[in-house]
Amino acid sequence: MAGIGSMVKQKASDMRHRITVQSPATTVDADGQPIVTWSNFVTNEPAGFVPTGGTEAMRGKQLEAGTKAIFRVNYRAGYTEQMRLIHDGTTYGITYVNAVIGIKRFIELMVKT
Repeated sequence: MAGIGSMVKQKASDMRHRITVQSPATTVDADGQPIVTWSNFVTNEPAGFVPTGGTEAMRGKQLEAGTKAIFRVNYRAGYTEQMRLIHDGTTYGITYVNAVIGIKRFIELMVKT
């Protein structure tokens, strides 16, 4: 199965999904507890979307399900694994940021729910 990384040419129609990428900011409340707030790094970003699989695991007595995917976006400096991504109402954590083919044209954001 060919993933997004194997595509050398990218067409505008391949990037038909829209995502929002958010970055965290941590503050401390009056009791000394950390509070994480999220601010938009980029909104309405065109992206290619490829779901790559799902997972299920038992944690204690609860079944946890997750989804893995890859989003391909135009190159922009500043993406990190501490950020999160929102697509179609689902929030994904970014697990890996990959510059495609070593050039500054596209970035693949590997994510999971």
